[in-house]
Amino acid sequence: MDHIPPKLKEYLDTARAPLPPVSDPDEPLQIDSLGLIRLVAFLESDLGIRIEDEELLAENFATLRSLGDLLEKKKASAT
Repeated sequence: MDHIPPKLKEYLDTARAPLPPVSDPDEPLQIDSLGLIRLVAFLESDLGIRIEDEELLAENFATLRSLGDLLEKKKASAT
């Protein structure tokens, strides 16, 4: 989980309440459709990470690891 921004981890732990904080990177995040929209808005407004329509796939947001992988790919393609 070292490539997950701390601010994103904090957001996920708060947004998923009353679920416990994410401790396992392969644990399902259990984000519903509204939660996904809010997460994408957070990524874009607070972290400056643009999520393209074709990236809005359930598998990209299923776990902390898959979300981290998406962010890593975006970071690599931006440089």
